[in-house]
Amino acid sequence: MIAWLLSGGIRSIVAVIVVFMVLVTIHEFGHFIVAKKAGVLVPRFAIGFGPVLFRFGKGETEYSIRLLPLGGYVMLAGEMPQEQLFRVGETIAVRLNDAGEIDAISDTKELLDGIHGELKNVDMQKEYTMSLQTAAGFCTYGITRNACLISGRNRIPLAPPDRQMYSKPLLARMAIVLAGPLMNVLLAMVLFAVVVGVIGAPQSPPAIATVIPNTPAARVGLQSGDVLKAVNGVALSNWDQFVLAIQGNPNKTVTLSIERKGRVMSVPVRPMKDAQGVGFIGVAPAAGHGVGMALTGGVTQTWTYTRLIFDALGNLFTHKNAFVKDMGGPVKIVAVIGQQAQQGLLNLVNLTAVLSLNLAIFNLLPIPALDGSRFLFMLVEGVRGRPIDPRKEYWVHAVGFALLILFTVFRTYLDVTQLF
Repeated sequence: MIAWLLSGGIRSIVAVIVVFMVLVTIHEFGHFIVAKKAGVLVPRFAIGFGPVLFRFGKGETEYSIRLLPLGGYVMLAGEMPQEQLFRVGETIAVRLNDAGEIDAISDTKELLDGIHGELKNVDMQKEYTMSLQTAAGFCTYGITRNACLISGRNRIPLAPPDRQMYSKPLLARMAIVLAGPLMNVLLAMVLFAVVVGVIGAPQSPPAIATVIPNTPAARVGLQSGDVLKAVNGVALSNWDQFVLAIQGNPNKTVTLSIERKGRVMSVPVRPMKDAQGVGFIGVAPAAGHGVGMALTGGVTQTWTYTRLIFDALGNLFTHKNAFVKDMGGPVKIVAVIGQQAQQGLLNLVNLTAVLSLNLAIFNLLPIPALDGSRFLFMLVEGVRGRPIDPRKEYWVHAVGFALLILFTVFRTYLDVTQLF
């Protein structure tokens, strides 16, 4: 039964959900844990968007899983000015504690036994007070450190000034913003290390494990176990150097220096040209295993794919139609995840690592609503010596988020037209 459920399309659906949830959870956890360490109140930690499927509260944070597993968010107190939660002139209800301070705020239907009045002023960043015009007259109340905003089943904790994002030192805020992408980079390293640990990594110095029959390597007598020392007199330290040397010389004779059973010899070989126009001779590398090799391979693979991603980003601006042909949105990503799930778990783990690295780099771009844009605002603050008005920054990110949604819809349309 389990094997049946995890076969075919069901396997692809499960893979898509799991991959997205892992990527989002790791990213948001980075923001979450560093914010908590810095003393910022985190009212919500959500995986997914849309209607809530499951929620629970622990401490001062509500954790939830939502219907659409294509994102998530961590609500950081003060990242959006808390004054935005209220509208001067509206009628609200407040509940006071024994000291006469507000510990709950809602509408008049939620707090029937509270004090009702018209909101005249609210200060969440300095005095932490709220002023109402009540039946008893104009009153100003202090707000407790554990006060909350009640809206139906939702309880949104309100943060005193010292627990809001804006009140923290600049370096602490930078660390909070960067923590999400850095966690994705770390995840990519770990997953790449797992893949390398399972399949192994080419030995250093490079050695031959397999010689394919009826290829240039087989015709000149190369054997399994031969250690590759140099190509045309250029010493080799890893397999990639050997591959580049062979690929760059199709239909040209090169001289290999090899070591076989303690004896060094020179072997001339003429690489064939493959369908892509690069040279090959028909050998596979000897792979080594071990924790150290896996960790090194994880770092190396992360660096290699980082360069490829930046090259791809550059192509979007330098190659005609690259945006349409090379870039992928949610639909294309889902399709690729499904394909890799059918190829096996190791392929899926490797793809998850690549997607995690893509998510990290994309989030670091200086696009409004992304982490890179928030970090850019902080750099500007560091240069000018004072922060940009939080309200103005909030609206920049709000507009940026709306544009990102439109971009995603457009990119999804392109994906669908390409696939079907």
